[in-house]
Amino acid sequence: MFDLNLSTLALFAVVPVLGFLIFIHELGHFMAARWMGVRVLEFGFGYPPRMIKLFERDGVEYTLNWLPFGGFVRMAGEDGDDNDPHALPNVAPWRRIIVMLAGPFMNLVTAVVIFAILMMAGIPTLAGDPEALPVQIMAIAPDSPAQQAGLQPEDVILTIDGEAVVGLQSVIDKITASAGQKISMVVRRGDKKITVTLRPRLPEEIPAGQGATGIQIQPYTDDAGIEIVHYGPLKALIGGTQQTWHMIKLMVASLAQMLHGLISPDVPAPEGGVGGLVAIGRITAEVAQQGWRDLLTLTAFLSINLGILNLLPIPALDGGRILFALTEWISRRRIPPEKEAFIHMAGFVILIGLMVVVTFMDISNWIAGKPPIPGG
Repeated sequence: MFDLNLSTLALFAVVPVLGFLIFIHELGHFMAARWMGVRVLEFGFGYPPRMIKLFERDGVEYTLNWLPFGGFVRMAGEDGDDNDPHALPNVAPWRRIIVMLAGPFMNLVTAVVIFAILMMAGIPTLAGDPEALPVQIMAIAPDSPAQQAGLQPEDVILTIDGEAVVGLQSVIDKITASAGQKISMVVRRGDKKITVTLRPRLPEEIPAGQGATGIQIQPYTDDAGIEIVHYGPLKALIGGTQQTWHMIKLMVASLAQMLHGLISPDVPAPEGGVGGLVAIGRITAEVAQQGWRDLLTLTAFLSINLGILNLLPIPALDGGRILFALTEWISRRRIPPEKEAFIHMAGFVILIGLMVVVTFMDISNWIAGKPPIPGG
């Protein structure tokens, strides 16, 4: 059911998060353009229409705009040819590539910094041996054996086929060994013990991204079993870089699987679905209620998403502009700026159309009470 309180929280949560990430992205373009000698006409805080012109410095207008969502950089020649040798289309291709790469690069750097801050602030860590702890169900996949059996998130697994089990690996081994056969599982749900029967799937029956029963599990402990581990600045920076790189690899792999699936119908799509700004707003609102650590983690994840998606070779995105510059650099032939501008404009119109469709789907799912990312 549509929740007005959640919608209000989503608005106040998503605007600063995405606004900050878009601002950082545009700030990267702005600094790189100035560095590479590209004439910048305007740096705007928020999106037009313009509210006021704050000031002007070195030929750049700094403006405050009515839509409080990030910012933008307006460079000379972006909409076509310009006689100014410092217009974006007239500088060397390698300079244009640096300008376009700077936005996504800033988003990835932001993710590294956020992860480093989280590590310096302290990471909640299990005290003792995780394999000696009970196992709790975190999430359950739709239409999985676990869902059909009536298992729920936060259930704590006590026994499997009458045998007490602790530790993630023990639970995994027990379930895997029983693939294709019915098993009895006792779980603790609140103050009650519940017994369910389910059949773990055989390997050939398991959908991509799931396990034999369709559950995600984690060690279960109370607050007394959690300690906060703080990292020094250097270790935190290294850890933040490693975490960012790990998430980049996962995202690239998911994108590759999705593109492969579009070409070959036999390839399963990655687990989850597609969501737009409304879905992101709902997720951000829900995460904001869980605490600042989870909100910062989501912000880092969205920052990596923004950086990687902008590098896709699609007209109107940074990756599309980089592709044009690379083509010109390799072929040593000038691409007419007005033609490139037209292609980017066409790509922008298509992207807006896709956003409208995805937003309509997001709102429909919201009103119907479905999760933000169906199947996720």
